[in-house]
Amino acid sequence: MNTNFKNKVLRPTKDNFKLAAKCIEDGGVIVAPSDTNLALTLNPWNTKAIERAFSIKNRPANSPLTLFFTNPNDWKKYASSENEKLVQLLVDKFWPGPLNFILKKKNTVPERMVCGGDTIAMSCLSNPVWRELMEELSIPVTMTSANLSGQAEGILVDLHVALQQVGEHVDYILQGEAQGTTKSSTIIDLTGTPQITRLGDISAEQIQEVIDILPEVTPVK
Repeated sequence: MNTNFKNKVLRPTKDNFKLAAKCIEDGGVIVAPSDTNLALTLNPWNTKAIERAFSIKNRPANSPLTLFFTNPNDWKKYASSENEKLVQLLVDKFWPGPLNFILKKKNTVPERMVCGGDTIAMSCLSNPVWRELMEELSIPVTMTSANLSGQAEGILVDLHVALQQVGEHVDYILQGEAQGTTKSSTIIDLTGTPQITRLGDISAEQIQEVIDILPEVTPVK
């Protein structure tokens, strides 16, 4: 490991969870594990932290971020749906886990995080290291994979990639691994007819099995 990063890499201990959480609360940007990629992790209500994350990744400034929380039912705090029953069925089946929903946002969502749009991408993760970190926070976080934009296509971002591509620009790197996944999270847009916009380890067939419970819902695209 590059010696420049030794003091940034944190073992997953109680004290380090507190340290990393305090950094996020204070507007810092850390790398933390998710169910898929290691990801830049920060306070979604801190505009300076968001701008810094965009800069670290060279991410387009108009590319919305995703909101992450530990309680599956917290989706109702930040989003709404004309088919709440369908959303809840999918939540109950797949969360915590590597599935992101796109829904109509409520005004509780930070505007900069969604780049002024009217939808919000959100997820609830199962990663035990991430969940222990979140126990030290009273807010959700926003996360985006810990790599330079376009520089980790087709792979999951691990510690090596994170250190190589963004390590010198973040405050801390919390050690942890993906939860046996092979791809980035599946994303399903539920703002209208259910539509998968990115396919990960959770398949269209698995999602369709849930949708089929509600015969009035159009099959997933």
